[in-house]
Amino acid sequence: MALLRANLDLSATTTERPGGSTERRGRLESRLRTIEATALRALESGAGVLIR
Repeated sequence: MALLRANLDLSATTTERPGGSTERRGRLESRLRTIEATALRALESGAGVLIR
């Protein structure tokens, strides 16, 4: 997660998706927060997370 968070700007500017890099960064950041929250809940309950 730290690697993704550290390279969020790079990912947003080099991803070819609709919208500007600011919009893409926002979407990526939102998804990353969701993944982090889900992983924390899974850790707390002794489960795991599969990201596809």
